[in-house]
Amino acid sequence: MKYILILLLTLLTLDANTTSDQKLKKQIGRMLVIGFENESVNKNTEIVKQIQKYDLGGVILFDKFYQKRSITKNIRSPKQLKELTSKLKKLSRKPLLISVDQEGGSVARLKHYYGFDRFPSAKEVAHLSTTQAKEIYEKQSQMLERNSINCNFAPVVDLDINPKNRVISKLERSFGSSSQEVTKYAKIMINAQTKHNVISVLKHFPGHGSSLGDSHKGFVDISKTWTKEELVPYQNLIDANKVDMIMSAHVFNSHLDSKYPATLSYNINTKLLREKMGFKGVLISDDLQMKAITKHFTLKETVTKAINSGVDILLFGNQLESNDADELVKLIYSQVKSGAISKKRIQEANTRIENLHTKNSIVQRHIDFGQERIDMTKAYIKQHYALETKDIKIDPKIIVLHWTAVMDFEDCFKRLKGNTLYNDRGDIADAGALNVSSHFLVARDGTIYQLMPDNWMARHVIGLNYSSIGIENVGGEGNEKDDLTPAQVEANIKLVKYLKAKYPNIEYLIGHHEYQKMEESLLWLEKDADYRTQKADPGKKFMNSVRENVKELGLKKP
Repeated sequence: MKYILILLLTLLTLDANTTSDQKLKKQIGRMLVIGFENESVNKNTEIVKQIQKYDLGGVILFDKFYQKRSITKNIRSPKQLKELTSKLKKLSRKPLLISVDQEGGSVARLKHYYGFDRFPSAKEVAHLSTTQAKEIYEKQSQMLERNSINCNFAPVVDLDINPKNRVISKLERSFGSSSQEVTKYAKIMINAQTKHNVISVLKHFPGHGSSLGDSHKGFVDISKTWTKEELVPYQNLIDANKVDMIMSAHVFNSHLDSKYPATLSYNINTKLLREKMGFKGVLISDDLQMKAITKHFTLKETVTKAINSGVDILLFGNQLESNDADELVKLIYSQVKSGAISKKRIQEANTRIENLHTKNSIVQRHIDFGQERIDMTKAYIKQHYALETKDIKIDPKIIVLHWTAVMDFEDCFKRLKGNTLYNDRGDIADAGALNVSSHFLVARDGTIYQLMPDNWMARHVIGLNYSSIGIENVGGEGNEKDDLTPAQVEANIKLVKYLKAKYPNIEYLIGHHEYQKMEESLLWLEKDADYRTQKADPGKKFMNSVRENVKELGLKKP
């Protein structure tokens, strides 16, 4: 009997280790974006097998092979491209980055002679008015969305400093030499792409505009030509909360790192970009098969140093060389197992990637929030919190989950949309005419809608509005039935993780039914001792499910 128990324990341990290893390999797979050779795919295509085996992070599409420009690689026509991307999405079990370089001008994978619209280069756009630029990038973003491309390696925010630069200036890829002009036009492109759920990728950090060489072909040293001004567009856009992804450059700058090019540099990617400049999003490498990397570092050195430097996604275009997912996952896995790469870095990168997909999945559907509602909100703040405010911005410290008690999404949206309370809200009408609202509304199928800026005050929870982000969930029939769906549970988990990453100072996660337990907290501001309501939403079962899956965030209960 003793030996049987030992055998069973051994088998259970082996099974647990196998499961753990599979999870780790999939986490590594999420950190890869890979090029492939097919114009069409099915479940038996090698790239699809790798997507499903490793939950691959994404793919990059090219129109032609780099060495054989006459041969089509992934993009032939609008119809063919749409079929390809639709299949890729359908066959992937997790959100997949389907990416291209579609800057406009000479750097465009969706070319006009394949049947797509032609779009001007960044240099051409910078000579146009902002109105014209908005029209151009709106159309280009529509084209990308229509073809199910959700990640564009653009805009280029390199400054056009060196007119002899063959990869930036000569190809008209920069908006200009002025950091303010580059910021202005880059922001227009980002806004258009965000509207159409296309992730923007700023490149090439920390600046490629002053270089002479081409990192596709070999080592590029910018130590004598680079200036701090090249960081300004990045800082401007980070400060404006416009940056979801940044691409590193394979350039060497001895003033920033005396040993490694940017893609492999902890000093540049973590100390400078994250710690000093405050970037919290996803950092992706430029193609790691470029000669600036492969001539000087082995594949093992490259992936290890890139990940340890702070790179979250490794890009292998498979244009210059050939590296498949099996080879890459196996190599990175062995480096994690040996301790050369920490599991913490893998988890950190995966969290950023997951939050990126959450943000990109949020549908913008705004309620009325013009000057009238802003003024009513200020009046509410003065009446209930005795505060005089210049604006209605909040410093989020709490996430409050709700149910609507109304079962139809459109009815819920309608009730939140207007400035003033519905006539049937007599229970809170004496406390002011400002309508109730919420920052997010989650449909029964788990679709997340953003109703208003998440750092503006909404009226959704007595006493705590001035520090709370509200998430409403369609459901709670009769204001008592605990009927929120598994899809809503999953959506709330993702949204809580995303919001905590965006606002690190968030301390609490509470259900609306728990709000009165916060009265002893310093965050409680209500001055009217008689203004209270009894709440049942969103139910203990729902809160327990969400809390169990976000416990690593350390959010407090009331």
